[in-house]
Amino acid sequence: MQNFKRKKKLINKSLQLKMISIFTAIGCTCALFQVILVNNGLLNIARSAPSGGDLILQQARGMMLENVAWTLGAMIPLMTCIGIVLTHRVAGPAYRMTEHCKAIAEGQPATPCKIRKHDELHELCDALNAAIERLAPAKRDGEETTEKWNLEDAPTLLSAGSNSTADSIADSSTEAPRDEEEAAA
Repeated sequence: MQNFKRKKKLINKSLQLKMISIFTAIGCTCALFQVILVNNGLLNIARSAPSGGDLILQQARGMMLENVAWTLGAMIPLMTCIGIVLTHRVAGPAYRMTEHCKAIAEGQPATPCKIRKHDELHELCDALNAAIERLAPAKRDGEETTEKWNLEDAPTLLSAGSNSTADSIADSSTEAPRDEEEAAA
């Protein structure tokens, strides 16, 4: 599975889109803050310039809007692409381990969980494998005990069950006439 190349980039859409939105919002906020600082610095230089500063001041608003548009136009796609790549390496293994646990819960054989070598969450995968390995002998012992109990004790339990059923029927049939005698008296 480590050489497998996952083609679907948005494995867990809600998680990944939430994380990408947060990355993009933080990145764009930082970039816009930087644009505002640079533009304010340029405006201060233009105000203090002895000549030619009036031209810069007249064009400052258009320049500021253009800088903001270019910044957002570059940051949003860039941060989205980076976010998809980064979250893919987390959401993919998380999805894989979730599906692995569901399969074990449904009774499928407990095989080791494997993720790609470039993915994140290797420690969690190793811990999951260690837990499965630790629980496997207990499960096998429980299955063997259940099998033994089922096979060895089946004839005894069947005869005991049929004897107790017969005794119950006999007791109820002997109690019924007594109840009728008491009712008549």
